[in-house]
Amino acid sequence: MEINFNFVKNSPTFSEQYSAAEKIHKLYTIDDYRDVISNSRLLLETLTKKIFKLENLNAYYHVPDGEYRNLRNDTHYLRGELDYPLSIMDLFDEVRRMGNAAIHDSKIEPDKKQAWRCVCDVHDILVFLINSYDGQDLYYIRPDIAMEAQTSSQFHIRVKNTKPHIKLKDHQTKKVEEHHLHTNLKKVKHFSSVKSVDKPAEKHEQIKPAKQNWFTKLFHKK
Repeated sequence: MEINFNFVKNSPTFSEQYSAAEKIHKLYTIDDYRDVISNSRLLLETLTKKIFKLENLNAYYHVPDGEYRNLRNDTHYLRGELDYPLSIMDLFDEVRRMGNAAIHDSKIEPDKKQAWRCVCDVHDILVFLINSYDGQDLYYIRPDIAMEAQTSSQFHIRVKNTKPHIKLKDHQTKKVEEHHLHTNLKKVKHFSSVKSVDKPAEKHEQIKPAKQNWFTKLFHKK
């Protein structure tokens, strides 16, 4: 599977992160897997700070006694303040954990599979952010993330302010008032796709929660 970060270069909001993303990709091509993961964590830290500014969040939020503001607490704070898909926030946590291990534990030697996983995590985080803030329709590497992002029931509203932080209307399931051969159609715009899919929708249809993503199981500890 080919992957690149050219889509970041033309982003009005995140173009400054292109060089860091491209560096991660180049490190992967030369088999420098430890630096792939450590640089992914650095990029995640930059993106997190960027989100704080975009959303006008309090950078001096309260932390429990004995703790301090770090990437772990920052990402946990984002979980409580924003209505991002849970799968995206899981990617944040996974990159953070992998990066911590690569930076602080010299006994661990990351392999190609782990490095590729980290590259894919960074790719899909950037796709989500650019789709959301720039109104793009970029494709994810993982279809399960796209499926969760398209389903409005997955966005449990956790925004504490009265005004929403992020507009997700373009990425949610929409119902269209059409009648074709006496069949109601539900038009689904995939979160990361430029195509729309029409399929029959039964009355009183209930949306089932997405299954747990396979890529969040490796790093269980917070």
